[in-house]
Amino acid sequence: MQKILTIELLDILINQGYRYCLSRTTNIVGEDADICITLMPVKRRPLLKTLPQKFDTYFRIDAEPLQMAKGVDETIILVDLSEIYANGAIN
Repeated sequence: MQKILTIELLDILINQGYRYCLSRTTNIVGEDADICITLMPVKRRPLLKTLPQKFDTYFRIDAEPLQMAKGVDETIILVDLSEIYANGAIN
């Protein structure tokens, strides 16, 4: 499940113990956006050399993702909550 990034969603994730977000950037063709950034929250600091193949980098959840939640021109910011929902950590 993916949701649009909001400050409220970030607050929930931080309160659940998530400290980092893996990040994937893709080009899209849309009326409102040219880029889609998909974030996946994780609790432990990832190693850049061993990121899952589909991710480009990672950020501290209270740094770049917080800025992204305030809006980025022509960019859609999504949060992949699939694993969190699968583990029952968020409703």
